[in-house]
Amino acid sequence: MYVSIESAFKNFLENDCKKIQKQKKIVLASKDIEALHQIRVSLRRMRSVLFTFQSVIPKKAIKNLDTKIAATASFFDNARDIDVYIQNYLKKETLSPTESLLYKIAVYYREEEYKKIQKYLKSYKYKKFITELQEWTETKKWRKKFKKKQLSALENEITPFARNFLKNYTDEIISYGSTVGTALQDLQAHKLRIKLKKLRYATDLFAPYLKKKNSLRKTLKKLQDILGKIHDIYVVKELHKIFLQSQTDEKLIAYTQKIEADNMNRRKELEEAFFLTWKEFKEIAQ
Repeated sequence: MYVSIESAFKNFLENDCKKIQKQKKIVLASKDIEALHQIRVSLRRMRSVLFTFQSVIPKKAIKNLDTKIAATASFFDNARDIDVYIQNYLKKETLSPTESLLYKIAVYYREEEYKKIQKYLKSYKYKKFITELQEWTETKKWRKKFKKKQLSALENEITPFARNFLKNYTDEIISYGSTVGTALQDLQAHKLRIKLKKLRYATDLFAPYLKKKNSLRKTLKKLQDILGKIHDIYVVKELHKIFLQSQTDEKLIAYTQKIEADNMNRRKELEEAFFLTWKEFKEIAQ
């Protein structure tokens, strides 16, 4: 079945737009952790789609929409970070008094973030955003001011485009990874995590049109998981700054310091795992 570049682009955006609206109802009804996560995933995946297709749908055609999607996604970041924190450190059958205090503080801030999210999802601002997104996609507004040659390129078959993008972007990531050296700095890890996430989104989206190796997709997931855990270690420090505001309990402060110290030891293990998996990724990709 022939699928054009433009049809695939439009379908990818429409699918995630529908998912957002579906998950929005769940978040409003129950503050569901997974539903909130799926909204963030869909918003990020849409931004990744805009990035992936920018060789045929240039930045100037998508810049305004991309900015609005990014702004919307930011509403969900803090709540998700706290959800992950609670899941990783405070989901136990029995909590000590200090852990119970920390849990109480984390839940308080989580509830505050979910209130903000629910207020936003009910707002005119969100309604305007989702309406503009749906209209932009349904009416193919990216075509505005396109020349005949650009419109013609959109009708090309998706498979060669997908194959070329994945090859070129994989090469770009490998080239960037070669600058890392023997130690993985936080900023490098952050940039690589974003690049690999875009590649993984594109690999998954294009999977129906290509016969890609499952080993590559599995290795991509492993790399993304490792870098995600390294990022979470940084996030924990930032959350502790928020949680410990106005707190004087010495045991609580000591407990959070221990979490951070344990995380630094864990980071070394994650860094070792990253370099091993990175080598595996390069061998499969090349």
